[in-house]
Amino acid sequence: MTVHALLEPLLGLTNGWEEEGTPELSDSQTVWAVRLVGWNIGWGVPTAGMVLQSVDNTLHCFGRLTRQALEDWIQQLNHHQHPQPAEALHQTLSAHLAPEPLWQWGRDNRWQLDFSTPLVMGIVNVTPDSFSKDGTQTVERAIAQGLEMARQGADLLDIGGESTRPGADEVGVEEELARVVPVVEALSKQLTIPLSIDSSKPAVMVAALAAGAALINDVTALRGMEKAEKKGDGYLAQLVRSDVPIILMHMQGSPATMQQAPHYGDVISQVYRFLAQRIAFCVANGIDKQRIIVDPGIGFGKTANHNLALLRRQRILRGLGAPLLLGLSRKQIVGTLSQESEPQQRDASSHLLAALGYLAGAQIFRVHDVRGAKQALRVARGWWMGLEGAP
Repeated sequence: MTVHALLEPLLGLTNGWEEEGTPELSDSQTVWAVRLVGWNIGWGVPTAGMVLQSVDNTLHCFGRLTRQALEDWIQQLNHHQHPQPAEALHQTLSAHLAPEPLWQWGRDNRWQLDFSTPLVMGIVNVTPDSFSKDGTQTVERAIAQGLEMARQGADLLDIGGESTRPGADEVGVEEELARVVPVVEALSKQLTIPLSIDSSKPAVMVAALAAGAALINDVTALRGMEKAEKKGDGYLAQLVRSDVPIILMHMQGSPATMQQAPHYGDVISQVYRFLAQRIAFCVANGIDKQRIIVDPGIGFGKTANHNLALLRRQRILRGLGAPLLLGLSRKQIVGTLSQESEPQQRDASSHLLAALGYLAGAQIFRVHDVRGAKQALRVARGWWMGLEGAP
């Protein structure tokens, strides 16, 4: 498995490292994968654990790397003719150290997202079979739900007309359009916050954008769009022209099959590589990388342990150079941890996990209970950043 430049800034140190400094590289050595483990969240103090995997799969460990030592080693990689891992490491380190962005887009910058504070995305399910039992079968109720979430402080809304719960059946294009387009049209006229369309169907994406949606949230990471492009449908060109943000999510399998037998060698590496490939597809087709958000897909083709590994090590995904979204509200992993079988009773536990997710690097949180999530994330941010003007 080839994975370039995984940087994992985790609290604490990793065991089994040796104080050998940066490695000596011969001109003949080819570095296959580079991974750093055990970095401090602040990136400011020496910690431990660089792991190199060379082309012969030999593992080499080196410890005590400061940021400057890593930058020096990147220069060594270039000097010894290893430009690909050197460039990947440079870009990844730069992404981890970059300030949180402020996005503005649309006519007259109508919409904006300020990533310096945790953002709450309210879920509006126009479906009769949502796993969380919060879906609605009527357009009117969905509109009312969206307005109430905005009143409670949602920073954006995610409107979906097809359930993606495990085992869910597909919904036809016309039915999905009938569910979501009227909701998007109505809410876009009454709200100033961005509306996201939660769909994997290119026709639904384009119609929702025409109706007033401001983001695309695709659980297939535009793989459906890629297939449509090969048929010459022209949807991708319309998406590129819209210049709207796009959320790319990782999913193993499809909603109908994803939980039957999920398996990974190293889940974080495979999710990282998949998302990097999908970002590369977007950029190659004219989509601005500065408009891409990534989502590890908690619960989508993953066991409880896979989900926990991703949640604990999610900050690694910030190295992709895109904001990170977490969708874990009321999901089975929350029920497993809290021992609560009823999804609608999992909000408190969901908020706690979201707060931990914020402290571990996530920036957008897709939730059912907007008011509770806003409170929890305000507390988490205050604990981490302090309060302006407080003694």
